[in-house]
Amino acid sequence: MEGPGSGSTLTASTGLFKRSILRHRRSPISPALGGATDAAMGRPKCRINQRICCREFLDIPIRRPMLSNAKGLAATGVSIPTQGVRVSDSQAEQKECGLLHRLRRREPSAKAPTFLLIGPYDPHCGEYTFLAPPLGVWRLAGVLESAGHEVKVFDPNCCEGPVEPALEEVLRERKWDVVGISTTFMTLPFDLSLAYLARRSAPEALLIAGGMEATFNSQRVLELGPFDLVVLGEGEIPLLEIGERLAASEPLTGVQGTAHLHGDGEFARFAQRAMTREELRDAIFSTPYERMPYGAYWDRLARSYAVGELPTKAEREARLAEIRSVRLITLNYCPMGCTFCSSTNFLHSAQGGTARLARLSAEECLEMLRRIRSAHPDARTLIFQDDIFAFRNDDRLLPLCRALEECKKTGEIPEHFSFISTNRIDALNRERLVAMRRAGFRVLGFGIENFSLEVLKEFNKSQIHPHITPVLRSALRLGITPFLDMILTSPRCSMEDVAENVRQARSWIVKGCEVGMYPYVIPFAGAPMASDPALRPHTRYATKRVAGTDLSWEQPAKILPMDPAVRESILLIENDFQERLERIRGVRHLPSRLRSLLWIASAIPILRRMSLRMPSRRGVVADLLARLPHSHRAEFLDAVCPRLKPAPAPAQALA
Repeated sequence: MEGPGSGSTLTASTGLFKRSILRHRRSPISPALGGATDAAMGRPKCRINQRICCREFLDIPIRRPMLSNAKGLAATGVSIPTQGVRVSDSQAEQKECGLLHRLRRREPSAKAPTFLLIGPYDPHCGEYTFLAPPLGVWRLAGVLESAGHEVKVFDPNCCEGPVEPALEEVLRERKWDVVGISTTFMTLPFDLSLAYLARRSAPEALLIAGGMEATFNSQRVLELGPFDLVVLGEGEIPLLEIGERLAASEPLTGVQGTAHLHGDGEFARFAQRAMTREELRDAIFSTPYERMPYGAYWDRLARSYAVGELPTKAEREARLAEIRSVRLITLNYCPMGCTFCSSTNFLHSAQGGTARLARLSAEECLEMLRRIRSAHPDARTLIFQDDIFAFRNDDRLLPLCRALEECKKTGEIPEHFSFISTNRIDALNRERLVAMRRAGFRVLGFGIENFSLEVLKEFNKSQIHPHITPVLRSALRLGITPFLDMILTSPRCSMEDVAENVRQARSWIVKGCEVGMYPYVIPFAGAPMASDPALRPHTRYATKRVAGTDLSWEQPAKILPMDPAVRESILLIENDFQERLERIRGVRHLPSRLRSLLWIASAIPILRRMSLRMPSRRGVVADLLARLPHSHRAEFLDAVCPRLKPAPAPAQALA
């Protein structure tokens, strides 16, 4: 398990590529295919309004309507409940309206455009994505199928062999009218490589980018990739509109929720409102769970984790329950506004204003559970993949827990079936924890982030600080495993903050918690910290390249602490962690619960040399080895305790 479970003016200088420099290199694609190139970008010009295919260098007559030079449309913002306002799921609160609500399942027709949807590509086996089917992509597929379109999902993370030949084969299966590619901050170079492959193999298709990265950095994604359009925010309504216009041979001018580049490079962006509660419900209920290849993922995870070799039966059963899980999203977005996170701003950015919260009711959650159980009877766990499942003022949680408990009593849900969710830690009192435990919630995720009050203030999460210890203690007493997401450092943290985080993480692991740990803030596009001018001098960049091209750019990779001693220490810790991780060759995927122990083992000697109080490293290593399959212990022991030179202390500590 990789943790239970993730507004800007989108100009070329904002978000992820705030200070990135696109390096001009001659693309190997251009000489072979011919055509004019943009000297600034080192890539073919986009001529959207001409009669030929939108990528001029392809020189193929257009067989689909093209975009015209329309200006962007303004969107009207709607209000969102604040943190203290009750989150309601009443169907009477919002009108039954919108394109999705009017959908009725139709059979595919010869006239209906065909869609190929491609999920984010993570070649590092779960490093950047959940090891599960891409839920948002499958939801889009279900909505489009309900409208009568033929849709296929290509999941690059579920290919048994090489991904590129597999995608080329799918692209050759038939003529695809639309190819959509989902993008994320971490997978963008790999997503772009598939986009260029799709452009070469299906030059006449309308090529669309969507997802978080395409929403927050739509102009730069269009400049980097061979896309005709970008979809902003939720893709359901824009893709339905595009499908209807293509079927009617109507122009694609001004589709709300899209962006594109004109032939002269001018950027046009058309905002869209977020889906209503009823539209969100219809989209979720359209998800074709029966077609989603969860079984293939379960098999891969079981092999990667070497479940059969785990030391105890209880550990094996816990991992199997975790592996055989299906995911469900019931909420449209997280409203918390953490400064390191982009989730809050995803729909705000697409809408051009504040989006209204929407989620499933308790009854609708139960109905989706029944559907999922029917589609995947071997599943043992349902993961609610909402960024926040339980709010402080929440009228859904207790009724849902009571309904789940009753279903187990009647035998509708097996007694062993469990649930996992991510929650606000200040939203869970003893009454709610007891109800969740009785309903079968086995793991509860909490975005603790940091044990320092000052750092939590920096993250806009100070309100959770007094709740951390009592809620974790209560959960552990009830037999619930808390999973803590942590960030070891922040831009303004002190050395004592880092030491306290290491001590607290180790202490809570000993007590029974699990921890997912990151060394520093990652500047995700759309996150407030990513665009904070004060943090630019402390942001480090990494060169990203797109396979199959000479395209490269500088992408923000980490925001380091301002304090020189803290900065040097965390870089030493990271270097030690990476060196030890690279020595582990026998395990393809190391769960975050084990990575956190490796982070702690790397941090202890470095922080101890700075005269900071640290727990026993021997105990951490023993704990790490005890959680491993038997066949991997010797390899891990060599990696964790190699005969290497000791890590140097930071220079500031020696001064």
